[in-house]
Amino acid sequence: MEFKDLLYILTIAKYGKVSTAASELFIAQSSLSQFLKNYEKSLGFPLFIRTNRGLFLTEEGKLFVESGKQILAMRRDFFNKISDLQNLKIGSVNFSISPFRAPYLLPRVIPVFTKTYPDIQLTIHEGSMKEQEEMLAQCEIDVGFLTLPMDNEQLPYRPATDEEILLAVPAGHPLCAKAHEPGPTGRTWLAVEDLSGQNFLMYSINHRLRSFAETLFRDHQLNPRIIQSHNSFETLIRLAEAGMGVTFLPETYLEPRKGLRHFSLGRQGMFRQLVLGYVPSGYVSKAAAAFSDIVVEELRRQKEAARLIL
Repeated sequence: MEFKDLLYILTIAKYGKVSTAASELFIAQSSLSQFLKNYEKSLGFPLFIRTNRGLFLTEEGKLFVESGKQILAMRRDFFNKISDLQNLKIGSVNFSISPFRAPYLLPRVIPVFTKTYPDIQLTIHEGSMKEQEEMLAQCEIDVGFLTLPMDNEQLPYRPATDEEILLAVPAGHPLCAKAHEPGPTGRTWLAVEDLSGQNFLMYSINHRLRSFAETLFRDHQLNPRIIQSHNSFETLIRLAEAGMGVTFLPETYLEPRKGLRHFSLGRQGMFRQLVLGYVPSGYVSKAAAAFSDIVVEELRRQKEAARLIL
């Protein structure tokens, strides 16, 4: 049994389709199909049940996948420890982040890391908070970028930063005239009660900021008008710039925009804690720790830059 074979089988099991797995693995679909056929023949039993809806694991297949994940996790753990012994001259980091945050963080983090550690292989995965927690629990990644609270409280983590959630308001909007002098956050602020009846541009259901907004509205008995829901931060911000409504925006996403003003929510502001999650064993390789340091430093810089944007 070779590690490449394990990777192929686990990828097929993950997607339930040879075509999707082949695309993920950058190999021809026909080659992967032939591999699976020959591999099952060599084992003497099928790993998958073929249906019109895709491939589903047999009982033997489930055991194979469970064992395969453990083997690959042990392999990665071994090489991470070897990397530590080699003082970061070899090794790898598997990092996961939400697709919403990735465009704002990765272009600043990856160049620094690859320049500082050119021989460390960095692999990026994108996924929701739930998907990232599952990948960590299965030891499929080394570091995940998460927001507290986590569903899996058993996962160890490193605090990264407290991120303020701001209200992005079109310049000239009546709310701008209701802003108060800067409070502890150093930013002008709006009373939460003033948000009732406003037109809100919201994130789609199951997004963490959507949950934040719904909790805020419920706790303060607000009745906003939800006029648009979307998955893209950039789309919502551009709609706000166009005067379509107001929206919530994490401070680390701030960029200078002439058509928007950004306010704290209440005098004290509202924050959420960003963390870097790790595998259940708590082992963090030197490469993963070095990457984590760069991420935390970049978040610090983003927060400093955000203070200069009104």
